[in-house]
Amino acid sequence: MSNQSGATTLAEGQYEFKTDVNLIFGNQRRDRTHVLRTSMHSLSVWKTRNPDVGLSPFKDNSAGIAKDASIIDREVWVFGINATQAQDIVAAIKIASNYFDVKPSILLADVYAKNLNADFEQDMTNEALVRANKGLYSGVCKALVGAAKVLGIANQFNFYVFSKSNNHKIPQSELVSALQEGGASTVVTDDHRPRVTVGDNTGKFHIPQFTNLHLATLKG
Repeated sequence: MSNQSGATTLAEGQYEFKTDVNLIFGNQRRDRTHVLRTSMHSLSVWKTRNPDVGLSPFKDNSAGIAKDASIIDREVWVFGINATQAQDIVAAIKIASNYFDVKPSILLADVYAKNLNADFEQDMTNEALVRANKGLYSGVCKALVGAAKVLGIANQFNFYVFSKSNNHKIPQSELVSALQEGGASTVVTDDHRPRVTVGDNTGKFHIPQFTNLHLATLKG
């Protein structure tokens, strides 16, 4: 199908504030036919944090790693996914690829992350937190590239990152450096600043704000 348009998100938390996968560079929007959303949380933790969301859970080990998944509003959600581990990303992509009956490259064409943040930030100095977040973003890029290679995807793909350019947890210059260290051939920042809802790692604090959209180009 020539009109297939897929997207994958990383580190989803609250369903109510899920990442906008329709937004693309240049303040344009694209309808998605196939969406995979991943969460680092286990299914049980995610259910506790999102008690009002209806689930149709199932377990899948087709990639050799057993993962809990669910269909929510015609999108595939896979839980317990560590976005710095290529094998976890491969498992999630395979689950969604099998469900939608599409090539993995469709789902990996556009990958999204919103304000990734290292754990235990409350125990770190700001300098240490910036270093930790740089390592997190570069690790995610390396995992995405590794997953693409395992899946046989040799073409370029997009990694969209929502993060304020003056984010004290990882300023734009440090973010760009981290993405490049992770393998990005180019990193550009959109002139348009979308309004999104961001939160902390606990899932208890959320705030709407204007942020920046960065686009890193990766290749398997």
